[in-house]
Amino acid sequence: MVQKTLELGETPKITIENIAGDLHVKGWKRTEALIKTTCENQVVFEQGDQETKIDCPEDCIVYVPHDAVLQVKQVGGSARFRALGGTLEIGKIRGPLILRDVGSVEVGTIGGELSAKRVRGDLQAKNVAGNANIRDIDGQFHTDSIGGNLRLGDVSGGISAVAGGNAKMSIAPVPWQAYSVSAGGNLRCQLPAELNADISLSSGAKSIRIKMPDHSENIRLETYTFEVGEGGTPINLAASGKIDLIGLDADEEASEDFDFNFDFGFGEDFSNMAEDITRQAAQHMETHLKSLETHLSGLSKTLEDAGLSEERSKEIHARLEDARERASQRTQEAVKRAQTKLERKLAAAQRKVAREARRGARTKTMSIDIDALRASKQSSSDPVTDEERMMILQMLQENKISVEQAEELLSALEGKNS
Repeated sequence: MVQKTLELGETPKITIENIAGDLHVKGWKRTEALIKTTCENQVVFEQGDQETKIDCPEDCIVYVPHDAVLQVKQVGGSARFRALGGTLEIGKIRGPLILRDVGSVEVGTIGGELSAKRVRGDLQAKNVAGNANIRDIDGQFHTDSIGGNLRLGDVSGGISAVAGGNAKMSIAPVPWQAYSVSAGGNLRCQLPAELNADISLSSGAKSIRIKMPDHSENIRLETYTFEVGEGGTPINLAASGKIDLIGLDADEEASEDFDFNFDFGFGEDFSNMAEDITRQAAQHMETHLKSLETHLSGLSKTLEDAGLSEERSKEIHARLEDARERASQRTQEAVKRAQTKLERKLAAAQRKVAREARRGARTKTMSIDIDALRASKQSSSDPVTDEERMMILQMLQENKISVEQAEELLSALEGKNS
């Protein structure tokens, strides 16, 4: 394994000209760039006045400062980018592309699949030959062509996508954006139950199913338009096959057998419950982080006693520091995701209770239909987390709920049949 290092600034501009094999680029907490490759000759790794250039005829791993501005012209194999805060511009990837925890990204052509999670900015991919799995995008998502299927969720900005296969997505439209998705197969879209939008649907199979809280019907037409709430946000969905449009908390016909009293002493204030659960989850994650810190500190002391060279010792300590930083970041992100998921479930349950109360179908006792929680959980592919189970058990221990209520709540969140 050949290694080359160059000292750079905190936000350098780096151009990767051509990588004949696979490329893995990772951000780190240093002001230098490091390249690792099995190729001993013909590796270009040089620093100019304005930018640093990299060229490698084989596979390589590149470490760069977190906020580096990257331009990648061509990769002959697959490519993976992680922990990068600067902009990323990619010309052509012959294989699959994986993006994790990066800034704004613009890609020309991807010869394989695209997998992107936690993009802190816009994501633009002109052409994707395979499937695209997109999740947790802070900005807009745009693509001219996806050869395979599209799975899409948690995009903060507007969406414009064309997929040759099926499309399955969950979106939360905002008024100042536009949403347009076309699929060569079937299309399934989940929306918040309460929104303001002008929705236009086009189905080549003349099969459109709409299941919103106040609007459910099956339509045997090629095109159909309707307004939700006060209208405004344009949502255009087209598919050669059928279209399913589902409200996130659209409930099936409720069964009284699944009702139970959910009075934890909070009255009708669900937000207090969410805050309590989130606070305990944060404490749980912090405990794990402290345990990790203790372990890493002990490892540092062991390394000091091992008699390593100063250079090697510095390198290992830098890696330990990087591990601490990444663990802390993952902890914070996990707590935020847990909080968002729980608040979403509780808000859906609260809306259902309010609707039932308006219809006069509920008594004055605050209660939640388990079907509402199950439908809310089934709208997400994520399983019940250990933190959620811990919070329920904690409430049971503090006598806020009974054993029967804890079992009912766990079953509802896991989507199990009673």
